[in-house]
Amino acid sequence: MTDTPPRDATRTTSATPWYRARWFLPVLLAVLAIIFILENRDLVTIRLLLPVVVMPQWAALTITLIIGLLIGLMLRRRRR
Repeated sequence: MTDTPPRDATRTTSATPWYRARWFLPVLLAVLAIIFILENRDLVTIRLLLPVVVMPQWAALTITLIIGLLIGLMLRRRRR
């Protein structure tokens, strides 16, 4: 017979806390995206098939980021 205490079935063993493993990369990427957007504030001309739009570059980058996030969310839901 061994002298080890019985294992507690309700206790979870995890080597890495959830906030580091799951959120580190997305938060890092979001911070980098925000810094990139804030550094690019010049006016740019964007051609959207027919109309030509002049807007701050940060706005165009933010819109592109949001569209990319929405596409990613749609694809993620589709796989489930």
